[in-house]
Amino acid sequence: MPRPRIAAGEMGKVNFVVLASGQVQAHARMRDEFGEMRRLKAVGPTESIARIALKEQAERIRCGGSGPMLNATSTIAQASAVFLNEKRRSQTVEFSRVETYEFSVNNVIIPVCGNLLLKDLTVLRCNRILQKIRDTKSLSAARKARSMLSQICATGIEHGVLEFNPVRDAKALPVPPKKESILTPEQLSVVRDLVRSWRADGTGHGPRPNVALLENVMWIMVGTSARIGEVLALRRCDVDVTTSPPTVLIAGTITQTREEGLQRKPSPKRSRQKRRIALPSFAAAAIRHQLADATREIDSYLFATKTGRPMSVSNFERLLRTFVGENESALTIAGVDTDEFTTHVFRRTAATLVESVAGISLAARLLGHASEQVTRASYVVTAELVDPLTAQIMDEALGEML
Repeated sequence: MPRPRIAAGEMGKVNFVVLASGQVQAHARMRDEFGEMRRLKAVGPTESIARIALKEQAERIRCGGSGPMLNATSTIAQASAVFLNEKRRSQTVEFSRVETYEFSVNNVIIPVCGNLLLKDLTVLRCNRILQKIRDTKSLSAARKARSMLSQICATGIEHGVLEFNPVRDAKALPVPPKKESILTPEQLSVVRDLVRSWRADGTGHGPRPNVALLENVMWIMVGTSARIGEVLALRRCDVDVTTSPPTVLIAGTITQTREEGLQRKPSPKRSRQKRRIALPSFAAAAIRHQLADATREIDSYLFATKTGRPMSVSNFERLLRTFVGENESALTIAGVDTDEFTTHVFRRTAATLVESVAGISLAARLLGHASEQVTRASYVVTAELVDPLTAQIMDEALGEML
């Protein structure tokens, strides 16, 4: 009866030979992931140590140098390590996103369920794990953890440990309430005046901030709906103020990671979101002010540091938070929701203004969204009053019925 065929990725019977030196040599055959037969040899002082060395050699061949493999005894922590390793090696996942994954895995998932065997993760346990994260951390942390756990389980399916993804059948977590804050034209005027007068009399903590930079970024964001990273990534070669109307090319964004540091990514948040936008007069004026201060090199940044490097997103957001904190009373009197006064309020304002006049399709195109649903769900604030045109339509159709 012929010996059973060794399956791909499996090792056959281990045999031992005692060498003249007294060492024990273990040898076996295995079939690699492509079905090719390989001969393995390993030496150790005892049979058990030689067997362990042989298994380690087989494991390196089995995974093809791509990292450790998962099995039935792998924990969620070990599966997380394999998942993160695959993302680091990927050519399609950005470093900033990998760092976000690492934070959620190392600070949320592993402390809660890292010791649980991956194969023991059931739908019920998923529900309990996510509920515990929600109770001890936050809803946002639980939603991120759900996404990470789902991808970790997908890795487990790929390695043959799981047959299905239990996270997909777990209870849905609530969606965070939609932010409804936008700035009216009157409120924008108030913000502009407050920016221009901020610490003008020498009061306040420290030297006077660069208020012109703060105002110009505000007008460019309102006029283009670009993200803050996209605005700070603008270079002289990206703007054209000689045409009518002037235009700006959104073709990059500023990112910062521990591994790569601060740099300009040569595409927006998504590569498909590259777009050229016609500028309203106030945004064009803000860009002209920045061009006057920028160096003459074609690739010089409009918002550069003294060394010519781009300004970081975190530094600008810190400047904006300081402004809001020192002018909170005046902003509140003007009806501005200071809790939601971040850079996103400018983008939300632009989206809402365009949608109210020209519809959701143009608003989505302006924001660079592939789906109008994203624009509607996250950025456009729907007016409470339905267009009175509906009353006119009904009157013309039905007349005076009473």
